Amino acid sequence: MPKLTIPLLVMLIVLAACSNAVPAPAPTLVSQTLPATVAPPTSEPTAPPIAVAPTTIPPTPLPPTATPLAFTLDWAGYVGYRVQAGDTLASISERGGSLPILISRYNRLVSEPQAGRELIVPRLPDTTATLTGENLLVIKGNTSQPWVALTLDAGASSEPTAGMLDTLAANNAQITFFLTGTWMDENPELTRRIVADGHEIANHSYTHRDFRTLTDAEIAEELRSTEATLARIAGSDVSLRPYFRPPFGAYDERVLAAVIANGYLPIYWTFDSLDSIGQTKSAEFLTARITAFLPRDEMPGAIILAHCGSAPTAEALPAVLANFAAQGIEVRTISDVLGP
Repeated sequence: MPKLTIPLLVMLIVLAACSNAVPAPAPTLVSQTLPATVAPPTSEPTAPPIAVAPTTIPPTPLPPTATPLAFTLDWAGYVGYRVQAGDTLASISERGGSLPILISRYNRLVSEPQAGRELIVPRLPDTTATLTGENLLVIKGNTSQPWVALTLDAGASSEPTAGMLDTLAANNAQITFFLTGTWMDENPELTRRIVADGHEIANHSYTHRDFRTLTDAEIAEELRSTEATLARIAGSDVSLRPYFRPPFGAYDERVLAAVIANGYLPIYWTFDSLDSIGQTKSAEFLTARITAFLPRDEMPGAIILAHCGSAPTAEALPAVLANFAAQGIEVRTISDVLGP
């Protein structure tokens, strides 16, 4: 058991009191092989090969969109870890200098993580970790459920966003928004509505600069400033952790390492809607692109990139949700699509 200070112990007792029991492990998830570096796309990106995972896991409820108690602790460090066959939260926490409940809450898990699931493992103070970490970049989630993650990046215009939120609410759909600090500063009411509507929120940097051009210290400040902006606007009981998407999709191994060292799991995408690339797209183009880019049997687990500032995306959204529903596919959050 890690050595705990009195304030930390009190907080852990509170955290344990409001947590749920963790069910038994689920089947395994196939991991992805990632390229070493990615530059901002100038044309349609090519998705990496899609691995096929087992076909069935028990359905799980939507996880909470915020886990404030897990984010208020003073961590001694973070490591990126891909769950291996036979791992449990107990075994991971023992090697990672953490506690099972903290890893679960930090990563928004609803049960034991499957093999292949990417995690951020936070280390408690005054502990020794032997867990071997790695640079991670999530490109696709669990393929065993008919779910996709429609993600909206917010870094430019905000005009279409209210209409998007109306459409999502009318369809009882909750998705993941990647927010920049400057966008939140310019749109505090929309930020609060995204949180109030129960959507998952994640870090997209403060200024939307190419992280490959920043020092490690500048990367840390970008992430910290974005988190502080959310707290000022929406309150300290919500957090952008644990997910981060690099601006422009631009990264290299150093960027991944720096982001993970600050406690964020880098999230890429399976395919791009292209709503922010090249000429303005029609709503019809985007509907077809988003809902039929992959064959139906390859769509589960897909992470789809689109943008809050795209009026055609807002126009297409009702048809996108209807088309997915007709295919028996649910639009969900990143946490859902990654799996337990």
